[in-house]
Amino acid sequence: MVRMEKVIEFSRLGSRIGRATLVREKSLNSLTLETINRLFAQIEDWIDDDDIACILLDSSSDRAFCAGADITALYHAIKSDDLAHADAFFTNEYRLDFMLHKTEKPVLIWGNGVVMGGGLGLLSGCSHRVGTPDNRIAMPEITIGLFPDAGATWVLSGLPDKLGTFVGMTGCQLSAGDALELGILDYVIEHEKKTEVINSLAALVWTDEASGNSMMLSELLKQFAIKESLPHQLLKHRSAIVGLIDRASDDDDFFDVFEAGMSTLEIDEWLVGAIETYQRGSATTARIFHEQLQRAPDMTLADTLRMELDIAGQCVRHPDFSEGVRALLVDKDRRPAWQFASTKEVPKSYVDEHFRSPWSGDHPLADLI
Repeated sequence: MVRMEKVIEFSRLGSRIGRATLVREKSLNSLTLETINRLFAQIEDWIDDDDIACILLDSSSDRAFCAGADITALYHAIKSDDLAHADAFFTNEYRLDFMLHKTEKPVLIWGNGVVMGGGLGLLSGCSHRVGTPDNRIAMPEITIGLFPDAGATWVLSGLPDKLGTFVGMTGCQLSAGDALELGILDYVIEHEKKTEVINSLAALVWTDEASGNSMMLSELLKQFAIKESLPHQLLKHRSAIVGLIDRASDDDDFFDVFEAGMSTLEIDEWLVGAIETYQRGSATTARIFHEQLQRAPDMTLADTLRMELDIAGQCVRHPDFSEGVRALLVDKDRRPAWQFASTKEVPKSYVDEHFRSPWSGDHPLADLI
């Protein structure tokens, strides 16, 4: 008999808190379509349930909240021509992200350790975002020929000084200190205090007013939050990176200046990793992400998610995504044969293809407003 893998557990914390715990520890809680669907259905029920005053998202793992999508499962779906599975995954994931962003009830996420890709998409939608000192936060999709998604257009375009451009282009890992200062996290709390925080949550006397509950939750988390300054990685290089992005943005060809200017940055181990990730990554992804940011200022959250779903639908129908996953996680040769070897070679028409809707009839996210 085949045993179904347990991916998520739901429980009631205290009298009025709904708790969803990711339990797929071996894969760092990588998100499957089943996880997404079950999480969406349960959170939707909790939002509609007057007895639930607060929602908690967390992980059973001490290493990670969520490392992103189960891209190996998506790879096998694409290779077996099951595009419906891939389309459903991205559609339902973005719908879940939108619901988290829009609910008035406080949603606390305990985003410990690794928070990447779709995991960062979940975190970004929550009203009370807790990180831990060992955070590794990133949108590393350039490594696999996908693109920063799950609301990343909205989140990264909103970071100060266009720093989101560098974050998305390089897939660089942010520290908890970076994420806190940039507003990606609201609080950083020692992971060892999680049980104490949860016990305090359970003891709160909740009301029927969402705004009051939100304020009460904020006050509780402030009591546990680390007050000392936290180490930076990205922000150690803030001035140089901002200068580079500004110069590149003012030029007729962003990538000429961006790529040449990387060699002028004051190099340390962290920055070497970011630059090498960019250089080894998909040139198509880089061009797509740049276009995402160009379009973002005139868009609502719903608009950006519809755009991202169009891009995702095209990525599963173009070669770089499956090739990137093959090289990183299937064959593990780390030698992806990208469609284009450099950003100079990527035709604008090829980038534009990724922004065309692959859907016949109504857009799957047409109802988001």
